[in-house]
Amino acid sequence: MNVLLLGCGSQGKAALYDLIRNKDIKKIFVVERDQKIKLFIDGLGDKRVRLRRTDAKSKRRMLGLMKKVDVIIDLLPTEFRARIAKLAVISGTDLVNTSYRHHLHELSGQKKITLLPEMGLDPGIDLVLAGHAIRQLDKVISFSSACGGIPAKDAADNPIKYKVSWTFDGVLDAYMRAGDVIVDGKLTKIFAGKAFDYNKPITITGIGKLDCYPNGHASVYARLLGIHKTVVQMGRYTLRWAGHCDFWKKIIKLGLLDDDPVDGVSPRRFLAKVLGPRLQYGVHEHDLVVLRNEFVGYKGKMKVKIIQRLIDRRDMKTGFFAMNRTVGFTASIAAQMILDGRIKKKGILNPAKDVPYGEFMSELRMRGIEISWRIKH
Repeated sequence: MNVLLLGCGSQGKAALYDLIRNKDIKKIFVVERDQKIKLFIDGLGDKRVRLRRTDAKSKRRMLGLMKKVDVIIDLLPTEFRARIAKLAVISGTDLVNTSYRHHLHELSGQKKITLLPEMGLDPGIDLVLAGHAIRQLDKVISFSSACGGIPAKDAADNPIKYKVSWTFDGVLDAYMRAGDVIVDGKLTKIFAGKAFDYNKPITITGIGKLDCYPNGHASVYARLLGIHKTVVQMGRYTLRWAGHCDFWKKIIKLGLLDDDPVDGVSPRRFLAKVLGPRLQYGVHEHDLVVLRNEFVGYKGKMKVKIIQRLIDRRDMKTGFFAMNRTVGFTASIAAQMILDGRIKKKGILNPAKDVPYGEFMSELRMRGIEISWRIKH
């Protein structure tokens, strides 16, 4: 069994670290052009890992690598997603990625390979959890999913109480994303740059008070989860420390997250370049990942509330942040489940329905990622 890992940044390193623990894998080809990656790979001391400085834009070279492996994990920047997926179909090689599924719309009819998108944290773990909770109910009337990566309290020591465990360009792009929520059975559209206007602060036991603002399109996931005919309240949300939304609302009003160039410079890209280096974690600082799903529905005539919670933090032994663990490990687990036949279905898969819940949760627990449930009748 051979694996192709495309992209070996912070999440990719966690995926690679996880893959080498599977002794049944014979070769792992890693495509990454950052010169520093060689030090990381050398430090792993595993001869099965083969570094390739291949240009991901080269169709010939990508297909050549894809045909040597049994599964691909694509963690390249999002602009490559559609291209890589199409090449995977051409090569006949199964594919896992962590991105939203909209980049696969041109491949909706293909049944040649397994295409498993949205297998990170959010989307990813949240969807697998949601699918299982929904199967416990006969009817779902309310669903909220809130997730975020934040610094631990003692590391939230800058004016915006935020540090980067992902790409800061990606964070700023997400702040300008349009979306929607379902309120009292009606769809409320959220225009680009307006998500912070819908902040609904939440207090999470053991964490504290957090801002909670809409992230993406709840309507899309209502259909994906099969609850669109019954759900009357639904939203997908991002979590940050309290005060975050008020700060970024002002930044947006000042035009500093606009992408249109001013004198040849994009304000958003400029801000990312200036702030990104100032928002890095120290070597001994922890991040937190907080995920909370809440469902209200019926089992027969009985009204039921289900609350699922995940809280993870940086592993100081490996150095991996909670965000690296919950995204990179998840993608690795999914790829390994395809390799060993626990995921066999072909076509574009849905994590909520096509990833075996019990086995997936067992894999997370083996990596120290724990989920808690509360059920109220």
